[in-house]
Amino acid sequence: MSENDRESTVPALKVLFFSLLQEAAGGQKQIAWPVEPSGTTVASLLVEFYARWPELKAWDGQIRVAVDLEYVARDHLVKPGQEMALMPPVQGG
Repeated sequence: MSENDRESTVPALKVLFFSLLQEAAGGQKQIAWPVEPSGTTVASLLVEFYARWPELKAWDGQIRVAVDLEYVARDHLVKPGQEMALMPPVQGG
């Protein structure tokens, strides 16, 4: 199965990139990312994102992840139909 076939047949997760992470993700603000119905962990998804957008990996230790508006740990299971938000650290002045 090609990557395009997989993307069209596997249900998707909605992924949002905020602030500086949008630039690191090639200007993406929101994408649909294929996820198996059984789900996958946040950590596994981050590895996939880093492979696609290597600039994101520079933020690895600082990225905050929320799923369905709640902050989660990297071992959190994410399933299709959910919304995952990637946020950089809060900056203030």
